[in-house]
Amino acid sequence: MKMADRCILSVLLLCLTVICHNGEAAENDNAVNIPDYILPCSQSDPNLDSCIKNSFNHLRPYLSQGIPELGVPPVEPLFIDRLVMENSAGPVRVTAAFNNITVVGPSNYTITKIRSDVKKLRIDMGLVLPRIEITGRYEVSGQVLLFPVRSQGDFWASFGDVVAIAKIFGKESIRDDVRYMLADRLLVDFKLRTSRFKVRDTVNHGSVIGEAMNQFLNNNAAEIIEEMRPAAASSIAKHFQAFVNAAFSKIPIDVWLKP
Repeated sequence: MKMADRCILSVLLLCLTVICHNGEAAENDNAVNIPDYILPCSQSDPNLDSCIKNSFNHLRPYLSQGIPELGVPPVEPLFIDRLVMENSAGPVRVTAAFNNITVVGPSNYTITKIRSDVKKLRIDMGLVLPRIEITGRYEVSGQVLLFPVRSQGDFWASFGDVVAIAKIFGKESIRDDVRYMLADRLLVDFKLRTSRFKVRDTVNHGSVIGEAMNQFLNNNAAEIIEEMRPAAASSIAKHFQAFVNAAFSKIPIDVWLKP
């Protein structure tokens, strides 16, 4: 139910891939023209965080259509094959699986703040998204309050005024005497000002139980989403840690964090 997290992290981490490439392009500036989607930054810049923020926001139209030479797919719309999350505590104890997900709106992000600590390899990012709309297939089983839930079918969700923070805790890795950064931990949190969620149970469709379940899920969407937020954030962060490490492992630290 937290597809919002998934697309937020997709935008942030695709940006990180390009920023890493940014340093490599700047190093070879004399031999190769810097692509239009790159705004180079220097570690010696006293306003480095501001420069990185501007670079992220500059990427919006390019990320929307994808950057093939970097292996970055289009994020508008964003396609997600499968996402699974589980919450085993509190009034909402469910396992939820989402498939064939389409997300519209992630390219309208705005990076609002960057805070970096190059010595500790720490990067904190804040961003906002005015609206995200998501469709796909779902399967939910478990218990919400005292109501047993078992449902599968189609879902539609809309999240408005999304505010998110992503934190990357890096560590140094040496390969062939070259220093690289790996994400040791990845954390994410977010707030939704508005949310709407609808499901159409295709298994129990037309039955009294099916209709009651649909009404219950739809009428209690906000409460269910809030209860599932920690589990969703943890699941998504773990999923994308591999993506972050793949991006950072391609670019030596001394390239994208010049001495």
